[in-house]
Amino acid sequence: MKFTDLNPKREIGAHSLLIELGAFRLLVDGGMSPKDLGLASLPDYTRIPSDSIDLIILTHCHLDHIGSLPCVHRSQPSARVLMTPASGEILPVMLQNSYTVMLKQRDEKKVEEYPLFSRPEVDAVLGDFFPMYFGRTREFLKEGDRLKVTFYPSGHVMGAAAVLLEHQGKKYFFTGDILFRRQHTLGGAEIPSMKVDTLVTETTRGLAEHGKDFVYEEELARLLASIAKTIGEGGSCLLPVFALGRMQEIITLVHEGRKRGILPGGFPIYCSGLGLAVVDVFEKIMRNRKKYAVDYGAQDPIRPPVRQDLGHHLAPSAEWGFRKRILSALNVRPLPRSRIKVGIDIRRPSLFIVSSGMLVENTPAYQVAASLLPFKHNLIAFTGYCDPDTPGGQLLTKSPGDPFLFEALEFETVVRARVEHYDASGHADREDLLYMAKAMEPSTVILSHGDGDSRRWFEGAIRLALPAANVVNPEPQETYEV
Repeated sequence: MKFTDLNPKREIGAHSLLIELGAFRLLVDGGMSPKDLGLASLPDYTRIPSDSIDLIILTHCHLDHIGSLPCVHRSQPSARVLMTPASGEILPVMLQNSYTVMLKQRDEKKVEEYPLFSRPEVDAVLGDFFPMYFGRTREFLKEGDRLKVTFYPSGHVMGAAAVLLEHQGKKYFFTGDILFRRQHTLGGAEIPSMKVDTLVTETTRGLAEHGKDFVYEEELARLLASIAKTIGEGGSCLLPVFALGRMQEIITLVHEGRKRGILPGGFPIYCSGLGLAVVDVFEKIMRNRKKYAVDYGAQDPIRPPVRQDLGHHLAPSAEWGFRKRILSALNVRPLPRSRIKVGIDIRRPSLFIVSSGMLVENTPAYQVAASLLPFKHNLIAFTGYCDPDTPGGQLLTKSPGDPFLFEALEFETVVRARVEHYDASGHADREDLLYMAKAMEPSTVILSHGDGDSRRWFEGAIRLALPAANVVNPEPQETYEV
């Protein structure tokens, strides 16, 4: 196998892997960096000749994995696009919203190359959509060569898949973004026990270290307690979230908090537009679970000892899923942007569950944060990964009394609100990924989808755990043969 990471930077962002196996040329994902603009946000597709890709494999629908898909598909019109049926429903919602955002940024940010793709080009991607059902192997033929492809549930978000490629007697496994822990809205990863020749693993949480007593459900209880305390003292709470997956999970958690009396009633809850559009898609999928084949259970799965207490009062049930009726039960409202003013506090204690999860500029969360941050009775609570170079990542490094600049709003304030991080990530803990690597016994491990420090932790840990394995921490855009 020849492997090339097309992301121009060694970081989470424009995720796209070029894979060459015999006669086959494949892409795994076609992402876009959330913190860069224009052409700088794209993978380096210049090294791929026109109409030379056979398959484009989509692991899931976060924009760092699909944001540039119409761009690369434009030059690869013969490529089949492989994704789960659930991802096939989510994809157009995410990309059409991205198109709308680019139109706005073209005017506000003066990015002349925006939009990078058109609405018809989104439709063209769906025209080449080849549905992949969990656990069902598909075989592809080219010039007498054979390639087998199998998708498995990877947890993380609805429709997300890990991918097994089989070629000439060898197995190549790609984790995608993966989570073994069960969520309220989604089951955990279901990866059958298997030995592989090459493992390509995400490394998002290489620096996330937990104490031995850490349990996710206790972290969720701490988050709900902080929200209740803030509301009770007259403040408002902002939970910056990703519109796909994390927003629906947090809404469900808040609903559980209300049912159990942990959270009081009476305060308004606001969500942003894209997340509410995704809710409609989730409802469609959950109403037709059999059609979308979202339920899959591996007979002999890899089961890392995840830090989860399924007997906890906030633990998710075995019957996972998200239903739209939760919004009605909570009286969730669209974000009233006209009433959110920079540097002016929210008069009525409120809860904002809005995107983006990293406080990227010109997003609802960025705007709400500029309203809440100057006032000490408010809370800004992050629940997932924040790139250090994004406004969210920068805010997490600040202490009370430090200045913070909302550059896009030309507004600087002193940090007075509480800024906290609660570890409820949608990515697997590093120990879980290490457990999986040892279980698969690969001869080669390739690190991807993580910043430099996270990858270095994995590089050292895997060398210790699998001393006979070849560990590759690839340079961006360099080709490796394994």
